[in-house]
Amino acid sequence: MAILDDVKILVGLDLFDISRDDILNIYIRRGVTLITKYLRRTATEDVTVLYPDALIEYVVQVYRKKGNEGLKSFGQGSRLGSYGEELSDSVKSLLPKPSIRMR
Repeated sequence: MAILDDVKILVGLDLFDISRDDILNIYIRRGVTLITKYLRRTATEDVTVLYPDALIEYVVQVYRKKGNEGLKSFGQGSRLGSYGEELSDSVKSLLPKPSIRMR
C-alpha cells in the first residue's frame, strides 16, 4: 500500500518494520472517513486514489500527536496551540472545496 509506505517514510519508520502497521492502517481508515465527510461525498469514492497527499498529511499529523488525543490545547513558554478533532487547515488545503447541497 503506497499510502502506508509514504507515511512510514515521513514519520521515520523503517519500511520493513510492521510493528506499527495496525495503528497506521486505523489512522488511514479514519482519515478516509473524515475526508469523505468533509467533502460531502458518497462513501464509494476512493479517497486513497483521489486525494493521497491529503490523507498522508492527516495520518502523519495524527501519528505525531499520538498520546495527546484527549488534549484540546497546550502551552509551552509563550507558545500556545490547540488540537482540533477535525481536519487541519493544511489537510484541507490539499482538498477541493466541499460540495454544496441544494434543497
